[in-house]
Amino acid sequence: MSSCNTKAKAIMVVLVGLFGLLCVGFGVSVTEKYRLQKERVHGLERQLSAGRKEVLKVPELMENLGKAEVAKKEVDDKLAACTAEKDGFAAKASELQKDVDTFGAIKVAVGVQISGLQNTIQEQQNKLTDIENMRNKLTEQLAAIEADSKGLSEKFELEIDDVKRSRDEVKNQLIYYTEAKKLADQELAEKQKAITELQKAKDALEAELA
Repeated sequence: MSSCNTKAKAIMVVLVGLFGLLCVGFGVSVTEKYRLQKERVHGLERQLSAGRKEVLKVPELMENLGKAEVAKKEVDDKLAACTAEKDGFAAKASELQKDVDTFGAIKVAVGVQISGLQNTIQEQQNKLTDIENMRNKLTEQLAAIEADSKGLSEKFELEIDDVKRSRDEVKNQLIYYTEAKKLADQELAEKQKAITELQKAKDALEAELA
């Protein structure tokens, strides 16, 4: 009888222990679930708070978006204006290039004219040199004729007359060549003036092209 009581007590103790373990395990499980639920609730609250802040930022974002669109429109307008101005500059550059080409052609033409005038002046100078040499020779001949005429006597009056005629002819030739030299000098001065004016025009064109 006492053995049965002992076994019954032992079984009761075991059952009580098992029940206690079950209670402890259930309590621990419930506590853990409560902690997890609490953390989840806190996380949701934080997300909700963050969402509220983002919602409050929506009007500000809309305002910033409007400002950005206005700024974009201004930039587009400025870009269109710059494009139009660029096209205008391109047209002006094309016109200036045409002017430069025209001035270049004029410069070449002026250079050719100057070269031709320089050649003409050189030819005139050569002619003047020849005329000057001829005049010197005639002057020497006249001096020689005059020297010879001084030594002739009256009996050689006819020869003296011939010499005088020759002298007059030489004088006439000298006068002719002197006048020719004057004309050549005038023409040379005119040519020199023309080349000076063309040179000034060429310098002015080069200055404009620079």
